[in-house]
Amino acid sequence: MFADFYSTFATVSLTVTGLWMYVAQARFREWIADRDHFRRASAISVTLAFPGLMCLFALIDPENSTLWRLAFGITSVVAAALLVGLRRRSVGAWGRANAVGNWVAAALFVAIALVAVFPEAMDDMGVSGTPRRIEFFLFCLLLFDGLVVAWNMLFAEAQDTTR
Repeated sequence: MFADFYSTFATVSLTVTGLWMYVAQARFREWIADRDHFRRASAISVTLAFPGLMCLFALIDPENSTLWRLAFGITSVVAAALLVGLRRRSVGAWGRANAVGNWVAAALFVAIALVAVFPEAMDDMGVSGTPRRIEFFLFCLLLFDGLVVAWNMLFAEAQDTTR
C-alpha cells in the first residue's frame, strides 16, 4: 500500500511541478524582472516538488520506517527553511494568496517533519491512523495549497523593478 501511494503521488507531484516549470519558463522574462515575484514563483516550486521528492526517497525501501522518517524529516525541514527564507528575502509585500499559501505550506512541512520524527506522538494524541497515513493527508494538503497559490500567481502581474 505504501509503495502504491508513494509512486502515484511522486508521479502527480512531479508532473504538476513540470507543468509549473513550463508556466514559469513562459513568463520568465516578466517574473525575473521582479525579484519578489520570482521568489514567490520559487516558493510554489518548493511546495509542489518537495513532496514528490520525499515520495521518491520513500520508494527506495517503502517498508523501512527509519528511511522514510529520516527522508521526510530532513526534506521537510529544508523545504520549510527555503519557504521562510524566500519570504524573508523579499523586500515588498506578497499578495495575500502567496503569503497565506507560503505560511500554510511551511506549517504543513513542519507538521510532516514532526510526524516523521515523532510518529509515536500521533498515538499519544489519539489521532487515528498510522503516521504514514497522516503524512499522505498532509501531502495532499500541500499539493492543494501549491495548486491554489500557483493558480493565483499565474494571473498576478509582476512589477518591473529593473528600471
